[in-house]
Amino acid sequence: MLLAIDAGNTNIVWGLYDGASLRDSWRLTTDRGKTADEYGVFVRSLFDSSHVRPSDIDAVVIGSVVPPLTPIIRRLVDRMFHVRPLLVSTALRTGIEWMVDTPSDMGADRIADCVGGFVKYGGPCIIVDLGTATTFNYVSRDGKYLGGSIAPGLLNASESLFTRTAKLPRIELERPATTLGVDTVTQMQIGVVWGEAFMVDGMIRRMRDEAHVPEAKVILTGGLAGVIAPGIATEHILDQSLTLEGLRFLFEQNRDVVA
Repeated sequence: MLLAIDAGNTNIVWGLYDGASLRDSWRLTTDRGKTADEYGVFVRSLFDSSHVRPSDIDAVVIGSVVPPLTPIIRRLVDRMFHVRPLLVSTALRTGIEWMVDTPSDMGADRIADCVGGFVKYGGPCIIVDLGTATTFNYVSRDGKYLGGSIAPGLLNASESLFTRTAKLPRIELERPATTLGVDTVTQMQIGVVWGEAFMVDGMIRRMRDEAHVPEAKVILTGGLAGVIAPGIATEHILDQSLTLEGLRFLFEQNRDVVA
């Protein structure tokens, strides 16, 4: 079995693949203070709940955008699974041509998103990942990454209202049915959630216009995609396992690197 690990700033997502099938997945809160042993306790309990033994894992791929966490996860993988993990970067065979100034600056999650989106759905496509940040990525018909953008995510927007104002409360990220709120919490939810949805629609429109490809497919992914997707007017595909799928594709294309 393959274990795909997507280590982000807010969550670490663990995906267990039996061949091409995603058998199970789990989401743990990212805690840079935890040791490999502490993460191991959680992972073992998750494996137990799915009736999987560590010895069932014969390959691991890691996509991490949290540098201090990467060696901790590698230590966990070494101790629990005794395999050499594949670390995602643009130095791997990706099937994507990175038309940016510094390809090595591309985050592992965005690499996996682009690979997953292009392999599963083809180009041209726009992949929007709604996580700690909201990222936009454009892949052309012939597999060229032409650029993208990075915006604050929903959690950052919500927390900034709470932490940087004297009277506004912390809110749940829910999408109100109206844009005319009559109480403070609803008005904040409208501003954060509907505002994000409108931003996503507008950014997609501008990206399509700039690339002169109005038919570019739109794929939404990320931990907060489910909150935003119902409010987005643009026709789209919601694929919340896209990053894990991209990690799996990357492993299949580069399995000889860790053989």
